[in-house]
Amino acid sequence: MTDKKRQDAILKILHYIQNGGDFKTAKKMFQEEFDQVDVAEITAAERELIKQGLNPADIQYLCNVHADVFKGNIKQNEENPDFAIPGHPVHTIKLENTVLKSLVNDALLPDLAKYEQGKDTLKKIRQELKDLATIDKHYRRKETSLFPIMNKYGITAPPEVMWGVDDDIRALIRDAQKAASQDKVNVDELDETIKKACHEVLEMIFKEEEIMIPMIDEVASQEDWYNVKNEEKQIGYTLIREPMNWQPQLPKKSSPVDVKNLSSFFINFKEGALNLEQLNAIFDLLPFALTFIDENDKVAYFGGGATIYPHSKNAIGNSVFSCHTAKSRPLIEKMFKQMHEGEFDKYEFHFTPHMMGRCLYLRYYAVHNQEGKYLGCLEVAQDVTDIRNWTSEKRTI
Repeated sequence: MTDKKRQDAILKILHYIQNGGDFKTAKKMFQEEFDQVDVAEITAAERELIKQGLNPADIQYLCNVHADVFKGNIKQNEENPDFAIPGHPVHTIKLENTVLKSLVNDALLPDLAKYEQGKDTLKKIRQELKDLATIDKHYRRKETSLFPIMNKYGITAPPEVMWGVDDDIRALIRDAQKAASQDKVNVDELDETIKKACHEVLEMIFKEEEIMIPMIDEVASQEDWYNVKNEEKQIGYTLIREPMNWQPQLPKKSSPVDVKNLSSFFINFKEGALNLEQLNAIFDLLPFALTFIDENDKVAYFGGGATIYPHSKNAIGNSVFSCHTAKSRPLIEKMFKQMHEGEFDKYEFHFTPHMMGRCLYLRYYAVHNQEGKYLGCLEVAQDVTDIRNWTSEKRTI
């Protein structure tokens, strides 16, 4: 079968699912056409569905069905030997997944069954759900550092879908924790919420290891993986200790000109001048987290002396819209459209993210040159919790 015919056959199956077809028939259609299918073929077909007008929000549900239809028949390519090295980001992801599978299959689900048989395992279930909720760190590392690699190389649909599913899983775990925390536990509700959360956690492990990682392996450079490794600590790990260090063999590059070597190169401003070394040091001291998005809505720069949101070097050069979830994207797209058109030059937001527990002040400024041409957008994020708590003046050292 030619590549074109294979692609058409996969699309036919996906269209059947999209139009409400049943799982059994879809699986039969697949088995009649294929022995195995490559991950890249599935994702190419899903991208084609979006190109044909399928709402990316709808494909989040459909991708779960797609994974079930193709499960057991996805072609296994030879794994990158680096992935077996302790400390490599993929080794770390798989180690966490091993622990998560054991937590679900060897602890949480058996303790749920014992509780339903009248045994007092509720305290253990609550702790196990608390442990399961730490999966948020695993997901945030993936969303922060791995999804940008996929977007950088044009693999846009899978990370968008997976991010939405990650959020759904977080919500399912919270539902299970809520059901377990009641003074008078509703056993049916506890059973339903825990089993649903566990099922989705295990399905995501399959998608990460059998679909996402092979897909990234086809495009990622050693430098991409090294960025992922260096960025792990800003979020942390799920149910494992900090992994060993890992240092890839990076290709030799021509050395960029170091800022320190340009201390004699001055930039004139409206009032005074700074050399590049001074300017760089000042940026690193500012009590904000800065992001500059260029005139083409591409991430160009991260800076500032504050750590607010985790971010990745792998996102530089990517569309700013790929850095946001499907839920928040419409607002971001509207803001940038209005800045491009000159309708607004500044946006301000202040809120307390649940995971941070700190008050965040977020500002977006449209940046223009002297002729008024739009150059991009500067995002300034600041933790203002302590400032809001000021109750008196401070005038002394």
